[in-house]
Amino acid sequence: MEAYIMDWLNAMLRFAHFVTGVAWIGASFYFNWLENNLNRQGQQKEGISGHLWAVHGGGFYYLEKFKSYPNKLPKHLHWFKWEAYFTLITGFALLCVVYYYNANSYLLKSGTDISATTGILLSLAGLVVGWLIYDNVTKSALVKKQAIVALIMLVVVAVSAFFYQQFFAPRAVFIQIGAMIGVIMVFNVFFVIMPSQRELVKACVEKSELGEEIGFRGYIRSRNNNYFTLPVLFIMISNHYPIFYAGENAPIVLIAIFIITVLIRHYFNLEGEGKRGAKTALGAAVVLIAIAFYLLIPSKPKVIEGAKPIAYSQIALIMENRCSTCHSANPSDDQFTVAPSGFMLDTKEQIINAKDIIYTRTIASNSMPFGNKTHMTQEERDVLALWLISLKK
Repeated sequence: MEAYIMDWLNAMLRFAHFVTGVAWIGASFYFNWLENNLNRQGQQKEGISGHLWAVHGGGFYYLEKFKSYPNKLPKHLHWFKWEAYFTLITGFALLCVVYYYNANSYLLKSGTDISATTGILLSLAGLVVGWLIYDNVTKSALVKKQAIVALIMLVVVAVSAFFYQQFFAPRAVFIQIGAMIGVIMVFNVFFVIMPSQRELVKACVEKSELGEEIGFRGYIRSRNNNYFTLPVLFIMISNHYPIFYAGENAPIVLIAIFIITVLIRHYFNLEGEGKRGAKTALGAAVVLIAIAFYLLIPSKPKVIEGAKPIAYSQIALIMENRCSTCHSANPSDDQFTVAPSGFMLDTKEQIINAKDIIYTRTIASNSMPFGNKTHMTQEERDVLALWLISLKK
């Protein structure tokens, strides 16, 4: 019953996180697009810095952006905040349900000496420390040198990835970095963007002067969130693909993901603003993707000519001891009471039919057994690899 309830919590929280994330990121993309496409040419109405005509959903829309604030505060004013807050709430709840509740299975690296409690505390500390570093950098004079801020955040991602690799399972390392960036984004909204907007509304009511610093403070945090969006999205989906997170070079892959996705976002921003350098940013991203594709191609095990054929009985024993504890009609694992994804390896026919998946997960990426919980040895992987290759001949 406990596993059943946890599955429901996992599914509902994941769905809620996805929906609120789409709402928040969609709004972010739209407002950045809007800012880049406002018509600022020619004579504008008094107090207006730009306008835009649009057609959507069977109707015409007309939008205007004020230079500071309108003469009278509108009775109904929409605030874009709950999308961000609920994305954090659902995301953190999901982190607790999946990675903290099952810390020994999902969070911690196999064979690590630290306890589940220590691992959770290290994870929580990273969420706080990541924000504090970013916030203090962005409050300093460096805020006007965004290239340096980006470089500092890249260093934070790199150091964090290598640090957590020592204790966390590969997939958990990716989730941890994604969560750290996500927390920074939501805290930007809560601690900086929303207070700036409240000061803007207060100035409108009191008809007081609005310092440029207030507007800039909110703008730069929003702009940073715009650049963080693609790294977070890709990191969150990449944990479903072992080619990215498995192996000792996973931190380097994380760094590459951060650079490539920021470059792609930079391309869209430059292109939207009509500035030079957009094609250079896109070209650099494409080159890095090509390099990553080449470097991540899995190596094939060496086949010794004349080697004695591997008997299925050897494979059956490996499967029984290392794989079927979870992937079975009747799992014996203490966490999985139902075969994950309904994937079973009880019979020879099932194993042969799944040969490509088994090769990808146990040989090419070493991502299975999950967290190497059943302690599959390299010798067993080599034997399994040679047998799987023999099936393809």
